[in-house]
Amino acid sequence: MREHSSQFAPFFYPGNIVVIGVSPDETNLGKNIVLNCLTLGYQGEILSVGLKRGVAFGQRIYQSLEEIDREVDLAVILTPARTIPGILDQCGHKGIKHAVIESSGFSEMGDEGKPLEKACQDAARQHGIRFIGPNGIGVINLEVGLALPFMPLRRDLTSGPVSILAQSGGVGLSYLNFLADESIGINKFVSMGNKLNVDENDLLSYLIYDKGTKIILVYLEGFTDGRRFVEIASKADKPILVHKSNRFEESARIAHSHTAALFTDDRLVDYALEQAGCIRLNILDDAMDYVKSQALPPLRGNRLAVVSRSGGHAVIAADACAYYGFRLAQFPDDFLRKFESRFRAHVIRLQNPLDLGDLFELEFYEYIVEEMLKREDVDGVLLGHGYRRGFEQEASRELFKRVERLVEQYQKPVATFVLTEAVENDYLKKNVKIPVFSTPESAMRALSLSHRWAIRKAPAMEIRSLRNIDKHTAANILAGAGGRAELLLNESMELLRSYGFSLPPYRLARTAVEALNIWKGSKGPVAMKINRPHISHKSDRGAVRLNLDSEEQVTEAFQGFLSLGGKETEVMVQAMANPGKEVILGGKRDQCFGPIVLFGLGGIFVEALEDVVWRVAPLSEDEARRMIQRQ
Repeated sequence: MREHSSQFAPFFYPGNIVVIGVSPDETNLGKNIVLNCLTLGYQGEILSVGLKRGVAFGQRIYQSLEEIDREVDLAVILTPARTIPGILDQCGHKGIKHAVIESSGFSEMGDEGKPLEKACQDAARQHGIRFIGPNGIGVINLEVGLALPFMPLRRDLTSGPVSILAQSGGVGLSYLNFLADESIGINKFVSMGNKLNVDENDLLSYLIYDKGTKIILVYLEGFTDGRRFVEIASKADKPILVHKSNRFEESARIAHSHTAALFTDDRLVDYALEQAGCIRLNILDDAMDYVKSQALPPLRGNRLAVVSRSGGHAVIAADACAYYGFRLAQFPDDFLRKFESRFRAHVIRLQNPLDLGDLFELEFYEYIVEEMLKREDVDGVLLGHGYRRGFEQEASRELFKRVERLVEQYQKPVATFVLTEAVENDYLKKNVKIPVFSTPESAMRALSLSHRWAIRKAPAMEIRSLRNIDKHTAANILAGAGGRAELLLNESMELLRSYGFSLPPYRLARTAVEALNIWKGSKGPVAMKINRPHISHKSDRGAVRLNLDSEEQVTEAFQGFLSLGGKETEVMVQAMANPGKEVILGGKRDQCFGPIVLFGLGGIFVEALEDVVWRVAPLSEDEARRMIQRQ
């Protein structure tokens, strides 16, 4: 067995396992776990425990853990929910420190399942047990043939670069099947279920350092701790694809009953995953296209050449190119004339996209693709081809083999979409190393996802000491607010000043005469605001007046504030700042991601335009600059 230093290694590399809940009955699900391990070649010892003695697939069934006379690395439990706390206690007395709980019937069923969850947590805490689940379908590690799902798995699964963390077992199996259909190998798989003990952050921190995992695919309905997820993911040097569902409040109700997932604002999820350097996916096809793109060199620029056997598909490809923000490289006439001699009727316009509908010498396709890959102003090629089995079949297969060699030689991606019969597509997926797509849109989407990863800028979140902070003053301001939920306007200004913000000078006025004297002392126009706790949309409420520069204007504004706030109203009179772009800078504490910073276009239309960017704090200076540059 392969050794691994992580505390989570026994979930993937156990020397032996015990499956609890096995019987020889035909409908028993526990014995399927034994069958999967035997079929996929697990070399460790498989032990079975059930209520009745017997044999399952040649394996003796023990009636209790106490009957087993040796140490056990991993327990796999599939018994009624009410029995799980007691079984965990038995595991603890046996010295088993790792378990996978596949049973359902916990908080996903509502409040009635929560006491059982607490009992499981208590037992695990007492004995120092880490467990995955409950309400999942298990763990797979194809490097060693470990296969713990309770339903029979397909036999063509092969070990490869992609590891999957899925909150839903069904969605995880969908990914597993799609990858197998595309002849892409799977490395590790975890159905996390309710994430009661081991969560996505624990497993992600393991996989980003796991040598066998080259790409991590995560399906989540809710984050356990979004802030920790961002911190871990931002340190990864391998692609992390996140399919986050539960995006809208309507789906939140379903997700909660499914895996007890909590709803998080989807815009914030977008920004947080971008900050972490993850690739956000919204549909299953996105994941497959991205994973397929990883078989190609990364697309490091946005200049593409499109070559297609069909003029119509060339137009569709050009549309997709524009949609994803790519540029079609502009080729000089002398370059395009190289290809003209091989066209038969000379009715095709030479341009990019290049329509090869008039060209039937498939070996010349290779020459065209190579000439485009040689160019410094081309970062990648989209190649479209169509044929039928029995007609150009062998020549087309050879073309893809040649393109495969060109990709390796020039280290630029060639995304190929092929229009042919399904059985021929299956042949290509199994026998050609470069990915084969079925439409120009899916091929272009794959290039787009590859490009996003290649140009990513996601430095690890860093905590730096801020300069020029007067912590003593800040603490006094907050303490002086007493039990108020919000600060007065002048308290807010002083709090900002204590953190190093430069602010226009101001003073407080309790009478119109005081306001006039402050204006006269400012020697320029002033702004006047009611000194109250935060009032949203001050201009709509008449709580702020700008560019006041006469006795009449200042007096009128003060009287207006008195009618709005009463006789005891206090007014802030502040020098007008120099003209500039109005921006908004804010923050909040999110229940999932913790402290959040907002920056964007300010002014009275800020909520209507929503031209803002969110980031998880703390920010590096580079990340702060990127937030500003996006506006």
